[in-house]
Amino acid sequence: MQTKTSLLCGLLLAIAQSAAAQSRDVIKLATDPTLSPDGSVIAFSWRGEIWTVPTAGGTARQLTSHPGRDREPVFSPDGKEIAFVSDRDGNPQVYLMPSDGGLPKQITFHTSGYKLEGWFPDGQGLLVNATRDHYWSRHSERFFKIKARERAAEELLFDDYGQNGSLSPDGKRLLFTREGPECWRKGYRGSQAAQIWLYELDTKSFTKLLGHDSGCLWPLWKPDGRGFYFVGGQKGSFNLWEYDLESKAEKQLTSFEDDSVVFPCLSRDGSTLVFRHLFDLYRFHPGKGEPPVKLELTGHGDGIADRIERRSLTQATDVAFSRDGLEIAFIAGGDLWVMDTELREPRQVLATPEEERDPVFSPDGDALLFVSDKDGQRDIWRAERSDESLHWWQNESFKFEKLTNDAEVEANLKWSPEGSRVAYVRGLEPVMHFENRFAT
Repeated sequence: MQTKTSLLCGLLLAIAQSAAAQSRDVIKLATDPTLSPDGSVIAFSWRGEIWTVPTAGGTARQLTSHPGRDREPVFSPDGKEIAFVSDRDGNPQVYLMPSDGGLPKQITFHTSGYKLEGWFPDGQGLLVNATRDHYWSRHSERFFKIKARERAAEELLFDDYGQNGSLSPDGKRLLFTREGPECWRKGYRGSQAAQIWLYELDTKSFTKLLGHDSGCLWPLWKPDGRGFYFVGGQKGSFNLWEYDLESKAEKQLTSFEDDSVVFPCLSRDGSTLVFRHLFDLYRFHPGKGEPPVKLELTGHGDGIADRIERRSLTQATDVAFSRDGLEIAFIAGGDLWVMDTELREPRQVLATPEEERDPVFSPDGDALLFVSDKDGQRDIWRAERSDESLHWWQNESFKFEKLTNDAEVEANLKWSPEGSRVAYVRGLEPVMHFENRFAT
């Protein structure tokens, strides 16, 4: 006969198990899935973090935990590491961490950032996609090789555009896509549909392999290098297909009609394919004659609230250039910024709840005047660099001085050519100021 104590313990255990089960969230809309070399583990991005889970499904394990957005995980060829992209330091950079979790190590530092495509077969390099010198054109993306074990200059594979790169098992050929919209478009047919191309790294030659008017996306090499899998819209919705390089034959592998197959990935041994359809990930074994299986995934982890408010500013006003034209001051989001005109790396000078306006450089470039509503009234302020040996955009802090302190509204600041005087409008009247505190 059970005692009251054992009944109570059993009840508490049942309550704890129920609470634990309820605390797990069903994982929907996971992105960027990737498979371990033997196809036993999936890594993916969800809620801005990197997670892993067995391909059989179950409870996922959270590997990263950071306010930044972590995405695009890729297993190394030996399965011991995962490379991924994160904006935790501002720009999308490539990081490395052990595949069972650990402290990520940043391995790229270019301010324009990267998109991660995969590993080179030797495990010493990574295939990335980035925009460098062609940012003004529609097709500005380029493929680069970067070192995984040392900090070195990126290596341009070829000076032409492409996306969704997949390296052959011997690392000598690259499948990639051209054209196509930023995202897949079910039912689209036309000249802008995505195409699949082949690039030979040794001979530096290009071959267009597939160009259906419905689009061909996400090529994935087979382990024997004789063909590849891809996503195609030949029958309406985008489904998985395979292509044989010798016979040029195409074969449809999935038959979804309600929506498309997206984000496919293939294990290095070729045994397992994983993709997303609608809200869920699916597992598929090529050549087994079995339909894809929807994976039941759950996850529970501690999210981190970002203590920094992040804003995307798309336009600026009240622009002023330094005399040499190499630096620019401007107002964006109501705040004062400076930036160089070559690298275009903006630096926020002042961030206040009030509005700033009318920036103007002194003739010698050592001072920056502006109008601010700080402290409840509109006055003229002066900013100087904390480190005068550095350019404005290289400084991390600045010195400020309030030059006027009255109820009148100041505007339209203009320096005299020699830099000793400033003209401005106060209220409705123009004023020429001769006070020494304006002199630089």
